Amino acid sequence: MLKKVLPALLLLVVSSCSKEQFKAEIPSYLRIEAIDLKTESYEGSDSQKITDAWVTMDGNFLGAFELPAIVPILAEGEHEFRISSGIKANGISATRIIYPFFEACNLFVQDGGTYQLAISNRVNLYRDSMVVVKATTNYTENTEFLFIESFEDAGTVLDTSEDSDTNLVKTNLDDLVFEGNRSGEIHLDSINDFFELISSEFISLNPLYNATMLEMDYRCDHSFKLGVAVKSNETDVIHRFESIQISPSDDWNKIYVHMTNQVNLGNSTDKFGVFIGAIKSTSSEKASFYFDNIKWLHEQ
Repeated sequence: MLKKVLPALLLLVVSSCSKEQFKAEIPSYLRIEAIDLKTESYEGSDSQKITDAWVTMDGNFLGAFELPAIVPILAEGEHEFRISSGIKANGISATRIIYPFFEACNLFVQDGGTYQLAISNRVNLYRDSMVVVKATTNYTENTEFLFIESFEDAGTVLDTSEDSDTNLVKTNLDDLVFEGNRSGEIHLDSINDFFELISSEFISLNPLYNATMLEMDYRCDHSFKLGVAVKSNETDVIHRFESIQISPSDDWNKIYVHMTNQVNLGNSTDKFGVFIGAIKSTSSEKASFYFDNIKWLHEQ
């Protein structure tokens, strides 16, 4: 009789342990509505295209989440969060990175119809409930603005090169301006089928090998290229190193272009600038390009 009961009791114990082991834990949820950029007057426009939130809780990395994001978390109570701004480097989904020129975010927790600042980014989580936050970021203290071109002031930091068939002009037509009062525009046709803009002033970069990126709002019906122009300090010869070929966009778009590798092709004694250019395809009668908020950034 004992031999028959023992296996049954053992099965009951094992079965009981298995249920507890595989019982699902109820998570808390953190919803990140958006990440906004706050700028000072000398930092130019607050235009941004932050696509992702990179989330760390209590020093543990939880992952990168596309905005707006809902983050399931197996925890409750008060926790400290660090949220960093993610972008698509060169506009490519496969190259999502934390943008090196933005600070970690300040968090604001939804409380009724308003948002309250989360002191030290500490947020209370509740099981099976969602806490909604907004985030703000700003440029880091070690961001050097090599130039900012908003097309609002007289003159520009980009000149047409000697080989360019046409010049950059400023438009104030409402349906063509991205923001503010003016944007830059260039048009190509069968006679004037090539344009090139290049920095009006070349500058030294120090330290040379730190992160260098260019931000730009643009709209165009034709592809164009963008890259780093390196002027030899000894000969004044300018070498152009292409960073990216940018595809047409019917609507205004923002892109963050990685230029670190192209800058590193120069020497510490060289001086550096930016070039933008395009040759009109023979299959197109005309080509139009519009630019705004061009910022060239370097990590000090």
